[in-house]
Amino acid sequence: MRGQAETHVGHAWLPAVLPARSRRLLVSDPALADALLDAGAELVDRGADVEIGPSSELLGEAPLAASPMGDPDPDVRSRAGRVGSRLRSTVLVRIEAGRAQRGLRRLGYRQTEVFAWDLGHPLAVGDRRRAALAERLPRRAVVVGRHGKREPTLLEAAVEDAAGAVQRPLRLEWASARAGPTTAALDGGLLRVAVGPSRGQLERQAAAQATLRETRLPTPAVELIAWVEATGRTGLAEWSLERRLPGEAPRPAFSDQLFADCVDFLVLLYGAGATAEPARTAGVTAETAAGFLPQAEARAIVSLGSRLEPALADLPRGFGHGDFFRGNLLVENGRLVGVVDWDASGPGRLPLLDLLHLRHTNEQRPADLDWGPTLVEHLLPWARAGGDEPTREYCRRAGIEPLPERLEALVAAYWLDRVAYQLSTYADRAVRRLWLERNVAHVLEALAPRFPPS
Repeated sequence: MRGQAETHVGHAWLPAVLPARSRRLLVSDPALADALLDAGAELVDRGADVEIGPSSELLGEAPLAASPMGDPDPDVRSRAGRVGSRLRSTVLVRIEAGRAQRGLRRLGYRQTEVFAWDLGHPLAVGDRRRAALAERLPRRAVVVGRHGKREPTLLEAAVEDAAGAVQRPLRLEWASARAGPTTAALDGGLLRVAVGPSRGQLERQAAAQATLRETRLPTPAVELIAWVEATGRTGLAEWSLERRLPGEAPRPAFSDQLFADCVDFLVLLYGAGATAEPARTAGVTAETAAGFLPQAEARAIVSLGSRLEPALADLPRGFGHGDFFRGNLLVENGRLVGVVDWDASGPGRLPLLDLLHLRHTNEQRPADLDWGPTLVEHLLPWARAGGDEPTREYCRRAGIEPLPERLEALVAAYWLDRVAYQLSTYADRAVRRLWLERNVAHVLEALAPRFPPS
């Protein structure tokens, strides 16, 4: 039976558009209806607070109507192909948005606007507006129609509720639509707002940080963590407020000092979560991924997980971040000053996985469709050659012998971990044929001869 991922990337517009008071909704899309039902909405056929769907399927009775549109991330192999796909998608979205606006006006909505957005890009809220070229070429939009005055959105109301929870003023500076909770930078914190199943990421982060607070994590590492300060619920949305750390995302070319800072932090973090029993084995991780895969790939990945176990069984476990890459790091004056996004973290993790993720993503900078091929072409040969000095330094301090065969097994475990996380978190991954072909089937084919059945 196929598993169900918690986040539908096409729903990232909800916190920035839905009015905070919305409870009764008329929704035409089944996946969106399920997400809103999960959030606590009442789904109705008449008398809705908000109607969501193509303008041709709406009644025009609700105070607000929303017509979402746009393409998912394109499964295109080449960079040039992805650029061309973005241009085509942007043109089509603009054409479709114009039609939707005319449709909403025919339903009596005199006030209409186009809310353009794309994953990972700033939303047109707060003090920040689109500037970069990619941000001016969005692949998605929501056409909004109103019968009356504009009301505060879930995002805006969550800012107010968070301010009340911490008893200090908070001002929205900018927000970004993510493949999960919307992230909003405030002048006094970082707010994440989720509608529906994506709240799982907020819950996992809070739980992991609660566990981490109980460890003996040294003070230098404690000060680098974006700790959750408050959580709450606003209408259909769940939110969490983190302390906002200084600094900004580093450039891809890391200095030796910055890389050393990362190794220092990861060694301290790993040591804080030591446990006698492994909390998550390669076999368990493989079973998680298998629940989202076609039958052939599911069997192959479960078999690989079981074959990896002997090579990893003697390794101590510790605390891991789970998504340690430059997009989750903050740097000031060339030094590491913060680590954010802790929803994938937890104790009982294998060593070195966070450092492997940082090295792989920073050196190869793989696109969504390329991290499987680059792992095969670069990270596996690197492991077979014995790694590099930062890796050996990490291993010395963690009490691990960096043998090439062990590093290769850890790369395989790292891949399993990433596949399981991606499939179980983001609903689009399991239905994208090219994504599965390149990031799952291709890697399985490369790893199978390296870990044959005993």
